[in-house]
Amino acid sequence: MSRDLVIFGTGDMAAVVAVYLRAHAPELRIVGYTLDDAYCEGDTHDGLPLVPWSQLETRFPPDMFDLLGPLTYRRMNTIRRDRYLEGKARGYAFARFIHPDCNIYTDQIGENCVILERNVLQPFSRVGNNCILWSGNHIGHHVTIGDHVFIASQVGIAGSTVIGDACHIAGQVGITHGLTIGAGCALVNGAFVSRDLAPGSVVMGQSSEIKPFGSDKMHRLL
Repeated sequence: MSRDLVIFGTGDMAAVVAVYLRAHAPELRIVGYTLDDAYCEGDTHDGLPLVPWSQLETRFPPDMFDLLGPLTYRRMNTIRRDRYLEGKARGYAFARFIHPDCNIYTDQIGENCVILERNVLQPFSRVGNNCILWSGNHIGHHVTIGDHVFIASQVGIAGSTVIGDACHIAGQVGITHGLTIGAGCALVNGAFVSRDLAPGSVVMGQSSEIKPFGSDKMHRLL
C-alpha cells in the first residue's frame, strides 16, 4: 500500500536514506521534511516543504501521512527516541525501510526501522522499534535488539545476545555469543565485547576495557 511520507531530518543521514527510498521503495513517496523548530531555516528542503515539528499537523496531518525518523543517532539516540514517542502520541504511523539487498530470516522487525544493504538477520533474531542498522552487519540467530538502537557498519553480533534499548554500536564492533548488553551502552572504536555490560557502559577499542564513566558523558560526542 502506497503512503506519502515525511522524513524527520535534513542532515547527511536523511539525504542518504532519501536516495535509497527513491531507488528501492517507490511505495513510500517522500512529500516533505520536518525538524525541531529551532533548526528550521527556510520553508523548503530537497525541493519539498520543510515544516517545523510543532506545526506538522497543519501541513501533514497524521491521518494522511506517515513519518520516518528522526534519522540521527545524536545524544545517544535520545533525540530519535523522544521524537518517535511524541509522534506516536500525536497519532502518526511510522514507516519502515529494509533494503532489498539484505538477507532477512525473521519477521520480527519493528516500525520506524531503517536497515540498509547487506545486513544479515539470522533466524529467530528480533529488532525492536525505531532502530537504524547501517550497511553490512551480521545479526546472529536468536539475537534480540531493543528499541531506539543504532548500529553502524561491519558490526558482528553473535547468537543469543541481547542488546538493550538505545545502545550505540559503532563500526567494526564485535560482540560474542550469549551476552547481555544493558540499555544505553556505547560500544565504539572497534570495541570487542566478551562479557555482559551494565546499562550505560562505555567500551572503546580492542582491549574490551570498560571505561570508568557512563554513556551519559558521551552525549557531546554521539
